[in-house]
Amino acid sequence: MTAAAPKFQRRKVLVKHWLQFRYMSLVFFSVLLLCAIVWMDAYYTMLRMALGSNPGLSPLLFQFNDILIAKMLIYLAMILLISLYISHRFAGPIYRFEKSADIVASGDLTHRVSLRTGDELKELQDKFNAMLAALQSLVLKDRNLARRLSERLGAALQRLPRTSESRPVHDELESLGEDLKRLTESFKA
Repeated sequence: MTAAAPKFQRRKVLVKHWLQFRYMSLVFFSVLLLCAIVWMDAYYTMLRMALGSNPGLSPLLFQFNDILIAKMLIYLAMILLISLYISHRFAGPIYRFEKSADIVASGDLTHRVSLRTGDELKELQDKFNAMLAALQSLVLKDRNLARRLSERLGAALQRLPRTSESRPVHDELESLGEDLKRLTESFKA
């Protein structure tokens, strides 16, 4: 059973700038386009209805237009903040996975990904950590096998008589034994 993941807080809101800006701009411009379409449709419909039945409503309609534009700007600012928050929920875990991949690439198979509570990609975290545990187990098995083979090779070398003819074979077998000992040294398992 793995230990409980330590709690941590990201200090930066923009952790993966390019990814977050792309996401935010996609959401922002989609909502902006939708607002513009709704605004134009509502304004055109009201303008036709009001001016057709009562032309004196024209100043009131223009005042309504200004209020509507101001509200749309407030709503767009809110959408921008919400998209920043949502992008942070994805970008943070992606950033953690990149850093974890760098650590594992250096040979540390004891490392585990730890995401914050509420972050997205929790299932990927579980799969990634399970993969690391499986790799760690395989490396430990190979390390034990290499150690046993090295011991067996050492024992066989002890029994091999040292003569001038067997010296090159003896040296080669000793070298192989040393290589077997170093076989999985680069992994922290």
